[in-house]
Amino acid sequence: MRSPTLIGFVAITLIVAACGSTSQDETPPSTPEGAVVTWFEAVDAGDVAAATESIHPESLALILGIENGLSHAQLAEYLSHGVPTAMQETYWASFSEGFTEFADKPLSTLRVGEAETFVSEGEEFASVPISGGDGADSVVIVRMRPDGTWEVDMVASLGDGFSTLLLDLYDELDASEASARIRLAYVEVVAPSMWAAMVDGSFGDNFAVTALTILDHIDQQTA
Repeated sequence: MRSPTLIGFVAITLIVAACGSTSQDETPPSTPEGAVVTWFEAVDAGDVAAATESIHPESLALILGIENGLSHAQLAEYLSHGVPTAMQETYWASFSEGFTEFADKPLSTLRVGEAETFVSEGEEFASVPISGGDGADSVVIVRMRPDGTWEVDMVASLGDGFSTLLLDLYDELDASEASARIRLAYVEVVAPSMWAAMVDGSFGDNFAVTALTILDHIDQQTA
């Protein structure tokens, strides 16, 4: 498996906004901020279980699948059964090393600010500001799980860099069972993430146009 592409590094590097740091005494991921702190620290520490537990497993499969050009059959397998542990180890190690090289700082050094919660399509999300010291303005978007804990929404958080690729992947799907499984992930994972990112409003008009196109294509397929 090749390393995560520059798209992911650029998207994450742009997740920085000047804001005071949050207390890390709370047990993550019981708070939105805790979910982000857990993810950053786990990725840098090489703690594969914690890194993957911090996010929605199908979002990892989708992002990894796009970055590595996985076949529809392989992506469908990962969506249904999870990304193999060995591939997770390689992915998170490359992600941590690549981010540090690209941004000249580890993920875990970014300061996590106070979250702002919001509801999108009946689900609770939160925008978590991150300070990297360079004045950029963006957020990490997290989603509340059914049990009240929080997970990083990779699809929403990386939406500005991946929305066009998500649209391209969806439009490539055919009538196979693998494509049907991927379409289900778009309904259950991608659509809520696109709505949440638009409600958050950090990515601007170009992202919104692409996100709405994805949602329109999903609606046409499921009508």
